[in-house]
Amino acid sequence: MCLEWTVHDDDVTTENDWSTSENMSKTLIYGGAIISAGPAALIASMQTKLREVLTIGTLFTLCGSIVLMTCSTDALSTLITGRILHGMGAGIVCVIVPNYAAEITEPKYRDVLTGLHHVYLLSGMMLSRFADDYCTYSYLNVGIVGMAILNLIVLCVIEDPPCFQLIFYENLRKSESDCKCIDVSNNSSHKLLRYRDIGKIMELSSIFTKKQYYRPLLINICLISIQQFSGNISLMDKLQCAYGKQLPISGMISTITGFQLISSICCLLTIYILGKKNVLIISGLGMTITLSLVIATLYYMKSFDELWLPNLIIMYIIFYSIGYGPIPWILMPQICPRKSKLWTSGVAVSLYAFLNLIINQPFINNIRYTMYMLSGIDIFLFILTIVSVFGTVFACICIPKIKDRISS
Repeated sequence: MCLEWTVHDDDVTTENDWSTSENMSKTLIYGGAIISAGPAALIASMQTKLREVLTIGTLFTLCGSIVLMTCSTDALSTLITGRILHGMGAGIVCVIVPNYAAEITEPKYRDVLTGLHHVYLLSGMMLSRFADDYCTYSYLNVGIVGMAILNLIVLCVIEDPPCFQLIFYENLRKSESDCKCIDVSNNSSHKLLRYRDIGKIMELSSIFTKKQYYRPLLINICLISIQQFSGNISLMDKLQCAYGKQLPISGMISTITGFQLISSICCLLTIYILGKKNVLIISGLGMTITLSLVIATLYYMKSFDELWLPNLIIMYIIFYSIGYGPIPWILMPQICPRKSKLWTSGVAVSLYAFLNLIINQPFINNIRYTMYMLSGIDIFLFILTIVSVFGTVFACICIPKIKDRISS
């Protein structure tokens, strides 16, 4: 059982002092990206033209990459500006892409196409890690610029499928029929616009008062919270302790992200057979069992620490990746009525960004280390186990069975 790999020898302390300013800069840049993602997600969720909003989000990403490519690494303010543009683009894309994919895709392929959003995120994480290994972000930014330009060309050239066009034209006809009711002579246009504004306020308030609206919102909030707490509280220190110094931390992150990528793809291939609710239950049970075995190995079977610990942690990551990794993104646009799904997705993505900002901060590891030194127990492992148990029970009780259509 080891948090002792963080022991403060002179060499480690010197290295930490040397890299403190660099870590602070990275934290500022990362914080700028995450903080900007939440408001951008909420603003995007209030729009109705998904294609145009997605184009704007891609343009933000493109501009951010160009700024990062052209600026000097010493210009911290310019770097933060580029990452803020990246964050705004990411917030918009994370809201629009799952909903847009759910709208335009046939029911048979909807889960797979929506779940590819998570696979795309994992691929981006691996690309970022490889670029970071080369001590430069230029390769990554060139790739982002290329992908952004390609996405813009696709959005401009390819037309929406007929099913999505039908939904759009139905809404357009309703708007036109309302306009025909306007009688200029008795100022009914002013009354109609006033009634529309009152109706919008009533619809927004109904999200918090009607069960059909607030229940999906609460489910999405719980799913995103479980996803973040079970996936982002890192167990890398346990792996590094078990392997010693043979496997550097950067190599572990790349390897484990690869495990997540493969497991998520397997999830998308089997989800149609097993069902989303059953996959979540399997994922929660697997995480609970493996974490219980990790705790037993650490505190009751110390002689098997180095033998079992790495395999158990990898099994935990696989169980997480086949369920609570991709499925919250798949369920996000499917469990909500059409009127509230964009707004609900915006709230969920904003929460996702906020939890990312909090959980990935260095002070989390400092708190964990302090608690371990005071009590001799890694409290975070017990918290992680409780989250996994809650995720299993939550999936059994609260996740509805989704039909192959979008709720209206």
